[in-house]
Amino acid sequence: MLSSLFAGEFDRYFAEAGAGDPLWLFVHVPKTAGSSMQTEMTAIHTPAAHIRIDYAQPSTKHYQARFDEAVQQFIDQHSVVPYRFAGGHIGARHTDMIRGAIPNLRCFTMIRNPIARIISDYRYQRSDMNVARDEFIAKTPDFPTYVARPFVHNKTAYALVPRQIVDSENGAAAVEYVMNNFTFVGMQEMYPLCLRAITTLMGHPKAAEAKVRVNPETEENYVELIPEQDAELRKLTSDDLALFQAFTSKWRAICDDLRTYLSSRSRKAA
Repeated sequence: MLSSLFAGEFDRYFAEAGAGDPLWLFVHVPKTAGSSMQTEMTAIHTPAAHIRIDYAQPSTKHYQARFDEAVQQFIDQHSVVPYRFAGGHIGARHTDMIRGAIPNLRCFTMIRNPIARIISDYRYQRSDMNVARDEFIAKTPDFPTYVARPFVHNKTAYALVPRQIVDSENGAAAVEYVMNNFTFVGMQEMYPLCLRAITTLMGHPKAAEAKVRVNPETEENYVELIPEQDAELRKLTSDDLALFQAFTSKWRAICDDLRTYLSSRSRKAA
């Protein structure tokens, strides 16, 4: 379906991708305007679920095992009372779990310039929004310390693409996988247009309103990359960069025509 969108075949894309009454699954990559997106989605598409670990329930299991349990619990709940929308900081393995259990599924996500995303994530970790802020600052005195940790690299790719593809450092294969397995991929840098497009797919076109969990630049979280640091960070996030560059190119090719198309649809609906 996604290839139709980027080929400019808008009538075909919106007819096919918007057909039926599927479960829309939002794969929320941290710091890609996802909290704002999820707020907008839950306002128009119910019942909705937020897939996450319930930390109020004590457990000795490690994080991944607990998240697997949360995903399975969501699947079990959906079999009783079907959801129309769900989202969370899930990974590619979790998406496969859900797709295997719920065939009528539409997956979508938002991506962002990986360097800007990492900086934004660092700012969030140092903000009052992070309940573990003091612990993070104690262990992470500066940005270089943060980006030296392997788990912050290619976070978008690991959320969207199976680990074996990401670990192979084959950016083209990562792009192909997303194209074949996602119904919609938006860009944080084009958020208003992308929100209009995905809500049109859902049958409730709307303009962007929510602006949630934004971390402004402050003296405490300021990051300035010298060219050598920027180049090194690009190497460390090569799969994320491949996804960002590929989808930026695809969106730039259609953005003007898509705006015109969506405006025309709105006028006809009115």
